[in-house]
Amino acid sequence: MGIPLSGVKTIYSAISGHAESGGGFRPSSALNRLSVLKVPDQRLDLLTEIFKPKKKVPATVELTEFPGLFGGEKTDPQAVAKARESDALVIVLRCFSSDVVPHPKDSIDPRRDLDDIDAEMVLSDLAVAENRLERLSGSVKTKANEDDLAEHAVLTQVHEQLEEGRPVRELDLKPEQRKRIRGFGFLTAKPRMLILNIGEGQLGEEDRIASPFREKGWVAEALCGSLEAELAQLEEEERGEFMSDFGVTELAAPRVLAAAYQALEVRTFYTYGDDECRAWTIKVGDNAVDAAAKIHTDLAKGFIRAEVIGWEDFERHRDIKEVKAAGRFRLEGKDYAVEEGDLIIIRHSG
Repeated sequence: MGIPLSGVKTIYSAISGHAESGGGFRPSSALNRLSVLKVPDQRLDLLTEIFKPKKKVPATVELTEFPGLFGGEKTDPQAVAKARESDALVIVLRCFSSDVVPHPKDSIDPRRDLDDIDAEMVLSDLAVAENRLERLSGSVKTKANEDDLAEHAVLTQVHEQLEEGRPVRELDLKPEQRKRIRGFGFLTAKPRMLILNIGEGQLGEEDRIASPFREKGWVAEALCGSLEAELAQLEEEERGEFMSDFGVTELAAPRVLAAAYQALEVRTFYTYGDDECRAWTIKVGDNAVDAAAKIHTDLAKGFIRAEVIGWEDFERHRDIKEVKAAGRFRLEGKDYAVEEGDLIIIRHSG
């Protein structure tokens, strides 16, 4: 998402590889394109090369386009409701100048545009919190329902935070409190990443442009949307020549997906064998039972142990027997915190 004329459609096309449809500004309700993107993964490629399975299954990211969701003359409630279902938000900020497509506010200021989007999100979330608090008021007066009282208490904190113009993500809540408000889909509670849409004349300045945003602890990537969208449509051989002409060493899409993983705070683990090698995503801090549940709920219910190989150990030996001979094959229990790149086989009963 991003304000009108920030390049949301172009960035979406660059990351998804889909050609743009239509031109100019389009209200968010007119079309919300959706893509399921396979995540490039060199580790999965290596597993596939070694095990030669019947099937390789990469992790996927579902990307939905919401052009002009905020910052326009009118916000579409249906589009906002749909955005509330997302796991994270990607905010496109315009950093390029154009005489042909002038900025709606007549100047290039990505930090101002981000502040404006944040302000609209705060107001949108505030309305949701106020509506729910009003509905809970009767139950709170009679103290008839403990769940309602607990929900009212945490929503009161949320309301106070939003009234001060601050996002819900910065509110210090306990895990059970966050669970209570999860269903509201507060936009300001969601992880987010920023894409700084630069012009061709700014190529080579990506780190300088992204640095002020990264210094605030935000996940931010700078890329030239118009160039990347064009590259995404070219055949591989032609693309290589084009990239060389512009001094571009790699496509931005894998970098953006990696940044999305960072914003979402997820890790990747792998299952392997003759039938299938597959990449799975899991939240940072999740344990072996959570990993089992990702694969299949029955594995979690009948969990006995997890057979784990760290990625560095596997990459060093590239053979399960050699890993075992080196003493790097581990048996882990329910509370084992899954590490990035772990190879896992779940042993279970039933």
